[in-house]
Amino acid sequence: MAWGQPVVLLWASAVSGMGIAATLWSRTAWRGVSVEVDFEPARAFIGEETVVIVRVTNDKRLPIPIVRLLVRFPQGLLPGPDTSPTELRGHRRRFSLGARSTVTLRLPVHARSRGEYWMEHVGMELSDPFDLAPVGRLVEVDRPLLVMPHPQTGLPLRVMRRLPFGSPAPATRLFEDREHFAGVRDYEPGDPMRIVHWRVSAHAGRLQTKRFEPTRSAEVLFAVDLSNGEPFWHAVDPPTAEETIAWASYLARQAIHAGWRTGMVANTHLRKGRGPLRVPSSAAGGAEPVLFAALARMPNQPTVDLAPILREVGRRLLRRTTFIVVSPRPGPWLLREMEVLRRRGSDVVHISPLLGEALGAEAS
Repeated sequence: MAWGQPVVLLWASAVSGMGIAATLWSRTAWRGVSVEVDFEPARAFIGEETVVIVRVTNDKRLPIPIVRLLVRFPQGLLPGPDTSPTELRGHRRRFSLGARSTVTLRLPVHARSRGEYWMEHVGMELSDPFDLAPVGRLVEVDRPLLVMPHPQTGLPLRVMRRLPFGSPAPATRLFEDREHFAGVRDYEPGDPMRIVHWRVSAHAGRLQTKRFEPTRSAEVLFAVDLSNGEPFWHAVDPPTAEETIAWASYLARQAIHAGWRTGMVANTHLRKGRGPLRVPSSAAGGAEPVLFAALARMPNQPTVDLAPILREVGRRLLRRTTFIVVSPRPGPWLLREMEVLRRRGSDVVHISPLLGEALGAEAS
């Protein structure tokens, strides 16, 4: 009996010590630990290499013996191209984290289809050396992954040459910025009457034309036609519409990389009752994510003809705006509105995804 009491006391002390240590660990485990989660790149085409970057930093003087990480992907994202249906749709990792150190994990992501993918959270556990008291936390992911389709047939070189930002790149063009007045000059035949400075012309006794400061930046508006002719309800073709969205996505990225202010209109909608899809061109930094989010999320079925949309936006935009009409088979109404824009002085370029398919068939 005398020998049994010390054993019981030692056992009780050990249990109490473990409980106190577990309590202290649960209170201090996450102190000084930060986790950052992001996609790289945040906007990608199907088939491009994409990773989830998880960066874990420990600013404490004590190391963290066991770190468990669980990344679950939403429907449509896979950890590998050959992932079986029974495997985890995500990644599991286990590692240790030294004192005042950082561990960066690059986890591959593969997208099956176009879309905007949000991860709800990333699960992480920090545990003691004996793995007796793991402390978990859910880390929020701030940005989604935008996946856009890549043209299946590839854009022909003769198509790219027709674009002001295509390849081979044409000479840099100068445009007049109508918001910055730079003086007047003598009228020349062909000058639009709307830029004649009538008050100065009356004083000078001859016509004077307004001059504006030159600029090398210009606007491009993509008009995306998801129908395969007119009227739209007789020309619904989802595969062709997906290829149209793919061409528009590729060309929009080319335009943005070339420094053009890029906008878009489309004869579909993101939400019912909100009207046709419109993304105005803007020089602000947040315009590019909005454009690519619309391309990733937009449905592949038209809800209206493109012609009335093009007519409405054409009345509001500046003359220097270049219209890129991405349409498989433009109908008579759309062709007429494109001609109206050309008569007003705007550059209008028609691109058909069916042209790439025809060239691919000829090559095969």
